[in-house]
Amino acid sequence: MDILVIDRDSLTNQLISSKLAAKGHTVTVESNKNEALTKIGARNYDCIMLDPYPLSEPRPVISSIWKCLSGSMKPYLLLLSKTSTPEEAILAGANAVLIKPFSSLDIDIKIGNAARMMEISHHFAKEDNVHSGGGMIGKAAFNQLYLSALDRATRYGERSLIVFVDVLNYDEIAALGEKKAEEIMGKLMDRINFMRRQSDVVGRLGAQSYGVLLQRPQYETEPQDALVRFCEILEELYNSFDYDSAAIAPKLELNMVELPQGTLHDMRTVPAAGITAALKENENA
Repeated sequence: MDILVIDRDSLTNQLISSKLAAKGHTVTVESNKNEALTKIGARNYDCIMLDPYPLSEPRPVISSIWKCLSGSMKPYLLLLSKTSTPEEAILAGANAVLIKPFSSLDIDIKIGNAARMMEISHHFAKEDNVHSGGGMIGKAAFNQLYLSALDRATRYGERSLIVFVDVLNYDEIAALGEKKAEEIMGKLMDRINFMRRQSDVVGRLGAQSYGVLLQRPQYETEPQDALVRFCEILEELYNSFDYDSAAIAPKLELNMVELPQGTLHDMRTVPAAGITAALKENENA
């Protein structure tokens, strides 16, 4: 990723730049905020890491950053702070916060989240022929709701997550011929539509991928509970195939990502025999 670090602390700059450069990232360091804004206006960074000090309120600086953007894609903004909470960082307009002093592991986790969010944003923004169908909205419409969820997070602190459902053996299914493949994928889409809650939005993101936008969960563990229920419903689909056709039943991977942080909360596969261990990260990720 192309990363800009805005911080007056030379030791912090040295730690971050050496760590990220070693991982193959391109890192630019700028201690002067005005000079940093000039750089942001001239270059499309993937991630901006910002310490607003000596300002106590980061929102004015973050607002200035958004106004300087030259491209349509917003970078991942990581607030560097000694005192801000994750909730405060999001309401200030950032994606997440990296609490000082931080370790190399802290940096790895946050930059991993940033890379995940940028990959999602680029995928959604890419123009292709993924249209609505099977009771699902198309990718372009899903992207608009995704952007709206990011906006509501910074405006109102609303929580949203996306569950990505990917068909791991799609090539095998497609090799059966168009008619048979449509029948199998139609069964899958029916199940995905059935598993969503009333407030959820389901979209087709590609020939072999779907997304479920979980909006405004009512309690802390509701998304995790929903994912467990999704897997149970999709297991029923897998079990509906008879023995002779079980080899071409959709084999699925489900990934649940928190917005706007990009935290990967859980990853599972269906059928359950291949279930992957939960990747629950700490609450501040």
